[in-house]
Amino acid sequence: MKHTYAFLFTLFSLQACSPPTIEQDSSPEQADKGQRYTQVIFECERNEPVTVRFYKDSERAVMTRNNQDIELVQQPTASGFSYSNGPNSIRGKGDDLTVNIGRMAAINCRAM
Repeated sequence: MKHTYAFLFTLFSLQACSPPTIEQDSSPEQADKGQRYTQVIFECERNEPVTVRFYKDSERAVMTRNNQDIELVQQPTASGFSYSNGPNSIRGKGDDLTVNIGRMAAINCRAM
């Protein structure tokens, strides 16, 4: 019986020390709706950061580049992820991300 209590105490102690999750409320208005997102910061080959918020409750993502938010809709893909709004799109797998803005050359990025 003592071993069971010791095990449970250790288990709960470790859980209390675990780091917090990356989930954040996107805004007070959306927090009421229960929407959550995972935010990932990417470093791109042109030394510019790109931040992407992947929303869990909807099939969308918001990319922030040069202080401009661009809303994207999830697209079907065989593997990895893909979001687009027509002229702008992101595709990726794992830590790699490719950003397409209009007719500009693709920008390759990697999660920080």
